[in-house]
Amino acid sequence: MLAGVVEERNKLAASLTSNDTSVVVTYDIGGFRAGSVFEIGSELFYVWDSNPATKTITVERGHSGTTPSSHSSGALLTLSPRFPRAQMLDSLNADLDDLSSTTNGLFRVVSVDLSYNGSDRQVNISSSGTIIQLLDVRLRYLSDDHPVISRVRLQTGLPTGDFASGNTLVLDEPIMAGTLRVRYKAPFTRATNESSDLTTNCFLPATCEDIVEMGVVLRMMAGREIKRNFIESQGDTRRPDEVPAGSVTNSVANILRLRRERIIAEAGRLKALHPIKFRK
Repeated sequence: MLAGVVEERNKLAASLTSNDTSVVVTYDIGGFRAGSVFEIGSELFYVWDSNPATKTITVERGHSGTTPSSHSSGALLTLSPRFPRAQMLDSLNADLDDLSSTTNGLFRVVSVDLSYNGSDRQVNISSSGTIIQLLDVRLRYLSDDHPVISRVRLQTGLPTGDFASGNTLVLDEPIMAGTLRVRYKAPFTRATNESSDLTTNCFLPATCEDIVEMGVVLRMMAGREIKRNFIESQGDTRRPDEVPAGSVTNSVANILRLRRERIIAEAGRLKALHPIKFRK
């Protein structure tokens, strides 16, 4: 995102536990001085003090809300990272939430089989979390015949003491006992860490991965325009003439437009693949 920018780095000379506050590095301390911030993995460290002779840095763990964790010998230290990995993960999850909103209209399809006794008017949708909308409900009448149940509604927010998931099917017509196959739209699942797979863990279609990448770029770059307009400190004096205010926003305008076009295209594709099949 910032071509040509090379951040200062170092390497751990010894492994760290999640509680260690003394970091020994392999090479000269360099810019890793008191008041600076560096990153190992997705954890940020604040530097209280440094000893160039012993190459030891005294730190505060879990800076800026990141999670202290163990790190292996040889792990990279990145000084003042322009795009902290923890913030990038937060941006990715925010974009996944945004894509599942009603405005954008993207979703994953969840299927669940429910045993129905033939008498209850409401049926708990087991193992369900947030449900955006029902797609269809079918009754297994025969192995080769699964008719659509027409008069059925979704009800959410019910007491979990009565219905474990809080989500139920409301059957407005009598049907026979049997197995109900329920398909519904659900939001994408958030990534728990950097190793989460967008397709298998977050249930994002592979065709949508470029949309999330553009979303992360936009979210990470948006704050740079705010920083550019700070009046509390004066940065590089060439900026007012050569890089006027608004330059960052203008530079990502095409990415914003492309992301919007891709969302519209993917929403149309999902709608065509998974139409709502309730009959009147």
